[in-house]
Amino acid sequence: MTATVLQVLESKDRHLFTVHENTPIREIARLMTQNRIGATPVLDEHAHLVGLVSERDLVAALAGHGMDVAHLTAREIMARNVPTTTLDEEILKVGRKMTSYRSRHLPIIDNNVVIGIVSIGDIVKFRVDEAERLVSAMQDYVWRSDHASVGR
Repeated sequence: MTATVLQVLESKDRHLFTVHENTPIREIARLMTQNRIGATPVLDEHAHLVGLVSERDLVAALAGHGMDVAHLTAREIMARNVPTTTLDEEILKVGRKMTSYRSRHLPIIDNNVVIGIVSIGDIVKFRVDEAERLVSAMQDYVWRSDHASVGR
């Protein structure tokens, strides 16, 4: 069975940082820098997902607006119609979705509410940890059973 977004979410810090559509870009940049996050979901006044601001969006805003960027808000720079995921979606499918949409972050939706965000880094870390556990289990199996012919 393939791992799901829920398993990835359980293995990481679950604090979710969000911003509203009218949040100034300077505040978004500060939030992302202080919390070492690469993206933040943008919510409307009803707490519904309306977009996502990523590091890429901040750089594009700076390139397009120069020093006037400080006057922009999330609404003006966010990516709209962002792909999302659910807790039960398999991480291999999530990785394919990220590749297809060229997105490194996907908001996680549960009952029409944003409950988290998963990044490509989260998936890579989860898969590396999973591979290390598998290697360790295989080594234990070989060395602690009659199947080992080396070193005996």
